[in-house]
Amino acid sequence: MGKNKGCDCEPGLPGWMATFSDMMTLLLTFFVLLLSMSSLDQQKLKEALGSLRGALGVLEGGTKTDVNVRELIPSLEIVDVPPRRLADKTYQKVRLQIYRGRLKGKVEADRTEEGVVLRVDSSLLFRPGDATVGPKAAEVLHEVAELLRGDKAQVRIEGHTDSLPIRSERYPSNWELSTARAVNVLRYFVEVEKMDPTRFSAVGYGSTRPIASNATPEGRARNRRVALVLRYPDAAEARRSLPARAAPASRRRGGLHFSINLRKELREQKEKSRGR
Repeated sequence: MGKNKGCDCEPGLPGWMATFSDMMTLLLTFFVLLLSMSSLDQQKLKEALGSLRGALGVLEGGTKTDVNVRELIPSLEIVDVPPRRLADKTYQKVRLQIYRGRLKGKVEADRTEEGVVLRVDSSLLFRPGDATVGPKAAEVLHEVAELLRGDKAQVRIEGHTDSLPIRSERYPSNWELSTARAVNVLRYFVEVEKMDPTRFSAVGYGSTRPIASNATPEGRARNRRVALVLRYPDAAEARRSLPARAAPASRRRGGLHFSINLRKELREQKEKSRGR
């Protein structure tokens, strides 16, 4: 008996299977793309589907839209970290730096519901009845500026006095004196230390917010102070403080806010393609 001859088939897989495998790979890529775009609107998905169909040559039709990387990747805008956690972290850092540095005994740090408060004795900054920032005051304020420089808090500078009345040609009352001191400290941070002016505000309270009794010299000395209130607005308040034209439409996912403004650009691209 002669040997049975094998099949005359060509070795390897049929040619059509290579094309089929390529198509399946492209389909897998397409569905991965759909998953990554799940936060976009339905109109965007329909247009992207029509574009992909035309590129693959499968069920060609629909609207063809150019999709670039800038459109598909949203820009990170704000990390929503709780303000209380930021304030606690800053408070611990500030206390450590104060007691290890040259501000020990000159600046007090306190944690309040509003944020972190730094209190500076006015006698270290100003002469009695005056609001001029002299060389000695600049040394203290420079160290305070170093504490603030690595922080992004909004800073309200408060001027406070004791209850003893003041009446001079330049400062008719404690209101004017406390306000002038707060404003001059603000100007030092902005003009000398070159810090961002949008972070700062100044207010004078006169003798209306004492932290000790004005009946004793020690209490009056504590009440004569400049306080820096470090505030950490939440994400919603931060967005409201942005200029109206700069505030993007945002969507929230998890703890992050993403800026997605694709619909308008897609509509413009669609109108341009029709105009051609």
